[in-house]
Amino acid sequence: MKRFILLAAFVCCMTVMNAQNPQGKFSVKPLAGINVTRLSGGDVLNGVNGDKINLYHNKVRFTAGVEAEYGVNDWLGVSLGAIYSQQGAKIEYAGETEVNQPEGNFLEVTEIDGNVKNDYINVPLMANVYIPGVKGLALKAGVQVGFCLNSKENMTTHVYAVPLSSSQWTIIDNDSFQKTYTELKDYCKTVDFGIPVGLSYEYKNIVLDARYYFGLTKIDNTEFPDDSRNRYLSITLGYRFHL
Repeated sequence: MKRFILLAAFVCCMTVMNAQNPQGKFSVKPLAGINVTRLSGGDVLNGVNGDKINLYHNKVRFTAGVEAEYGVNDWLGVSLGAIYSQQGAKIEYAGETEVNQPEGNFLEVTEIDGNVKNDYINVPLMANVYIPGVKGLALKAGVQVGFCLNSKENMTTHVYAVPLSSSQWTIIDNDSFQKTYTELKDYCKTVDFGIPVGLSYEYKNIVLDARYYFGLTKIDNTEFPDDSRNRYLSITLGYRFHL
């Protein structure tokens, strides 16, 4: 993230800039792009060595919406948006547990592959600080409320046994296969709250925006110990219409 910010600043310094939203004026910016999204938490223990394994991995999804901005002065703008945001994570897990039986010991291996797909309408309220002398470059931070539209989890679980000696192959059922598909809307909290931070670069009314979202609230309303919160990097391209 630090390298991205430095690179963006360098490019802006070497390029002809266009003015941001004028003081006292409004603008509207439709935008669309991608989310590189995942969930925090999701740590589980490997039953053999006790190492922690994270279930959640990055997933690329779609986002689009509109933001309106008011120019407070030459260096500060305040924006409010309504953005459709596909979020969630890819689920990947491979772990093993040693099982002891009178006939002998074996490893029970569990492999999980699936996806969590959460769709939100996000409403970000952002302060956009334009760097003096570097027109078009803005640092931004604010607060965001997200309203969950739907949440789904689909997951395939493969469980099989690995004998610790070749003589045990004849006494255990060495393979089972299970697929599950779960609707999670009733378990997902209706409202999500967090902090987005990032930067944008504007040239001839075309705005490239990159921001990272830190979710502050647990996304599910169950009593499960897993403390999953939204995390995603959003990269969008928009066009500013001055009103």
